[in-house]
Amino acid sequence: EEISGVDEHDRPIRTYQVCNVLEPNQDNWLQTGWISRGRGQRIFVELQFTLRDCSSIPGAAGTCKETFNVYYLETEADLGRGRPRLGGSRPRKIDTIAADESFTQGDLGERKMKLNTEVREIGPLSRRGFHLAFQDVGACVALVSVRVYYKQCRATVRGLAAFPATAAESAFSTLVEVAGTCVAHSEGEPGSPPRMHCGADGEWLVPVGRCSCSAGFQERGDICEGFYKVSPRRPLCSPCPEHSRALESASTFCVCQDSYARSPTDPPSASCTRPPSAPRDLQYSLSRSPLALRLRWLPPADSGGRSDVTYSLLCLRCGREGPAGACEPCGPRVAFVPRQAGLRERAATLLHLRPGARYTVRVAALNGVSGPAAAAGATYAQVTVSTGPGAPPTTRMPRPPAPTLSLDALTLCGGNRSGWRIPLNLLSAPWEEDEIRRDRVEPQSVSLSWREPIPPGAPGANSTEYEIRYYEKGQSEQSYSTVKTGTPAVTVTNLKPATRYVFQIRAASPGPSWEAQSFNPSIEVQTPGEAASGSRDQSPAVVVTVVTISALLVLGSVMSVLAIWRRPCSYGKGGGDAHDEEELYFHWRFGDLCCGCLQLPGRHELPVAVHTLRDGCSDSQRLSFLAEALTLGQFDHSHIVRLEGVVTRGSPLMIVTEYMSHGALDGFLRHHEGQLVAGQLMGLLPGLASAMKYLSEMGYVHRGLAARRVLVSSGLLCKISGFGRGPRDRAEAVYTTMSGRSPALWAAPETLEFGHFSSASDVWSFGVVMWEVMAFGERPYWDMSGQDVIKAVEDGFRLPPPRSCPSPLHRLMLDCWQKDPGERPRFSQIHNILSKMVQDPEPSKCATTACPRPPTPLADRAFSTFPSFGSVGAWLEALDLSRYKDSFTAAGYGTLEAVAEMTAQDLVSLGISSAEHREALLSGISALRARVLQLQGQGVQKMAQDRPLLPVQEALKKCFPVVEEQHGLWQSTLRDCSPLLASLSNLAEQLQAAQSVRFEDVPALRAFPDLQERLRRKQLAAGDTVLDKLGEKLATLLKVRDTVSSHVEQVFRIYEQHADVVGLDAVLQPSALSPSVADMLEWLQDIERHYRRKYLKRKYLFSSIQWGDLAGIQALPKAWDQISEDEHQDLVQDILLSVSFFLEE
Repeated sequence: EEISGVDEHDRPIRTYQVCNVLEPNQDNWLQTGWISRGRGQRIFVELQFTLRDCSSIPGAAGTCKETFNVYYLETEADLGRGRPRLGGSRPRKIDTIAADESFTQGDLGERKMKLNTEVREIGPLSRRGFHLAFQDVGACVALVSVRVYYKQCRATVRGLAAFPATAAESAFSTLVEVAGTCVAHSEGEPGSPPRMHCGADGEWLVPVGRCSCSAGFQERGDICEGFYKVSPRRPLCSPCPEHSRALESASTFCVCQDSYARSPTDPPSASCTRPPSAPRDLQYSLSRSPLALRLRWLPPADSGGRSDVTYSLLCLRCGREGPAGACEPCGPRVAFVPRQAGLRERAATLLHLRPGARYTVRVAALNGVSGPAAAAGATYAQVTVSTGPGAPPTTRMPRPPAPTLSLDALTLCGGNRSGWRIPLNLLSAPWEEDEIRRDRVEPQSVSLSWREPIPPGAPGANSTEYEIRYYEKGQSEQSYSTVKTGTPAVTVTNLKPATRYVFQIRAASPGPSWEAQSFNPSIEVQTPGEAASGSRDQSPAVVVTVVTISALLVLGSVMSVLAIWRRPCSYGKGGGDAHDEEELYFHWRFGDLCCGCLQLPGRHELPVAVHTLRDGCSDSQRLSFLAEALTLGQFDHSHIVRLEGVVTRGSPLMIVTEYMSHGALDGFLRHHEGQLVAGQLMGLLPGLASAMKYLSEMGYVHRGLAARRVLVSSGLLCKISGFGRGPRDRAEAVYTTMSGRSPALWAAPETLEFGHFSSASDVWSFGVVMWEVMAFGERPYWDMSGQDVIKAVEDGFRLPPPRSCPSPLHRLMLDCWQKDPGERPRFSQIHNILSKMVQDPEPSKCATTACPRPPTPLADRAFSTFPSFGSVGAWLEALDLSRYKDSFTAAGYGTLEAVAEMTAQDLVSLGISSAEHREALLSGISALRARVLQLQGQGVQKMAQDRPLLPVQEALKKCFPVVEEQHGLWQSTLRDCSPLLASLSNLAEQLQAAQSVRFEDVPALRAFPDLQERLRRKQLAAGDTVLDKLGEKLATLLKVRDTVSSHVEQVFRIYEQHADVVGLDAVLQPSALSPSVADMLEWLQDIERHYRRKYLKRKYLFSSIQWGDLAGIQALPKAWDQISEDEHQDLVQDILLSVSFFLEE
């Protein structure tokens, strides 16, 4: 019977009721129309009805019922209405429905209707629709409403990917994988589209992947707004770099303004630059013998905003009086030293010029954006000179005041000064050809002598120095040699027999400048062809054979300052009044490094560093010593130690360099630890990278780069030194003797294995130097020996980031430590990266606490390579924090195991107020805890070797119905759980050892990360009482686990013996099992429900177990599932406690 009415909200409703309770064998049906199931496979039917209590109906005791039945029938189309049609198709029964509450006659009088609601599920359905039918068998029931629905995950946008509405699957535990579509102006990873999983309850779960805004767009909510962005990998758009603009919205790059450009190597994020202006203050000097034009200039006033400025020379030869238009290129005859194009030096020399000609030389400044016009001389400075025989020597190059040659020209600071002051200049020799005597001529040697140009006894007569140049006749332009001596006589050896040589002499004495003078008229000497006795030794002099003009010029720059300081240096203190003890830097292998002062005419005293070579050194050691000066004289860079000169006369030999008041960089950093912030430390690195870039572009390999070879000036300017003293000089023993540091700490793998040096090996060493700087001069690899370092590096170990080291800087270090030299960055790239880091550092989120560090290769290495400490005091001394030794002892932290369990709060309770010291201690505690865990884990692993165990991850998959993308649904059996019990047992043992849980010392549970905080969140009293209770519960669980394992094994043995007689179900009846096994089964069900409900947690747990590092679980990247930081931390804590057999339960 259909009845119309209204509900409590006055809305019209239709109800169907039946109450044929007095007649037996009732069979009344109500059928719905055809219902399309749409996309649903699992359909829910919600019924609202009322039902009268049969006892309240008189005379209906035998025929009245209090239930009714519900059926459904799947069809492809509407069957129409009527019981015969439905009944003929065999509908399926859904359920028999009974009322929770029934009403009586009294309720009718009070107009109280007790409404019941029941929900039933049908499916999975496969046809297009279905009918519902309700069967009455003799009840007094009213059907108020029927609601039919299915569950679906609503359409949503997540991670810039749109997911359509998706119906839930039929199986309760099955997830539907749905691929997302990237929204407009965004794109996904190639081959890995974003996807999510629709759960059975209509909720989206387990997002995988996401979309990123396309180039030119940035994310704002769930849409993208365009401006300028280079790559989809960048999250935000950026403003256009300097001197550039975006021509349209959604730009992927910015176009340079007029007159500005980018070089092909510049990234789109680089500022636009322009060509430089012309060089400034071009000066020249023309010498007659040999005919050479020397040029010097200053950098351009405008570099164009770039640092890659180079210089190019153009030589034009013009007629004697002709106009400039009659000029023509000089041709290949003219030589340029060091080169014609690509010059980074601001000096050059032109050789092989023709006499009687006019030359115009243009010097152009170029950079990375200079075009062909600039290269041809669009921005240049020029000079015009004449080489005619009647023209006087020309000069437009003011020289600095010449150094003085006197006993106190170079002395120790504070020493007594006495002696002559005679300017060091070279004077044209006033000799005629017949005044040079041929004292002895042999097949391989010639001895010459001449009169002194200054009368004996006159000031400077004993300080005159002579330069002798000789060459084979006709070969002066190809090769010649020079000899310097302090006496008016010389013996030249190593000559060819039966060869005619040309000799020229000039003297150093008061007179015009060096460049304006020439050698005396030459004399020729023919060596005899007959064999002669062995050649005599030369007089005390420095002899350098010059194969090329370029080498001569380098030597000339090296010898530009000559001064004498007669005091032998050795490993001892040294005597005399020449120096004070504190002015001696240190002894080195061949002599001393001292502080001195250089007096130049017209200038104040210049503090210098004097490297001396002690007496008794071998010739090879002398050559190595002078080779360093020769090498250093080639360089002109603000971050390379400047050579002031060399002293070769007398003993000892000396190399004079600029004075760096703060000494070596590593010692400077250790002395000022705590006084410099990370930004200041990073500010030291770009200059060093610039110097190494300069060296690599010159083709020079340092071979021995380390922080101890970087010197610091009074202005905190770092400069590279130590040229010529790298590992090729068998330096390992020397470094170990002097500083206890092996070159293996800085050497690249290819250098250690094959002895191969290159710019790439210098890059490796520079990475270690960056680590030293950020670690305040700490020794790389701590107290590991050289052999341990070599093995660790071969195994893939890399230094972890020092505290307060920005993660981008440590990533750059790791790039420098790539095993393949070809994968390491070049110094030009390193310099650019460091410069950008300094100019635009990342904002620090951890100014007062230690920064979290991403997982590094350090976590994968065995801890046997780390330093071992015998006591807490030794550990504190290694951290340079031994001042807190008494505090640790007084608080009861007398063992390293106890220290390994300390937290940040414990350090505060010790009264350690310095945040920086707490950071250092926490970092040391982390490494110490890892060491303790490693040692304790070794015993557990030894116990577990008796029987092989499945990984817990695989055991979980076999035991529990784990929902994984590739694995589907497993049916768990007790047999499948046997390996799990064994694996969990082993895992619990490892956990117990790793966390140092001792039942007789329950407070050791403090080792669990943030356990007290977690208890506080659960509103529990975080104290020893609670910890004791948790410890007791853990102990009980461990004992139950052991008991359960033994009982389960017993059950399996029984089943295997009697499987043919009884089934597994019979064996597992509660009556056949001990209480422990029954508890175990219940426990397994709890775990199964827990993991089914916590899919995300299980995913993290699997990964942590797979890594084999329980402690590393705290470093799980929250980016996996796009959850917040708080959610991530909560999840980590849940997992840690879940592994500990669900202590939080």
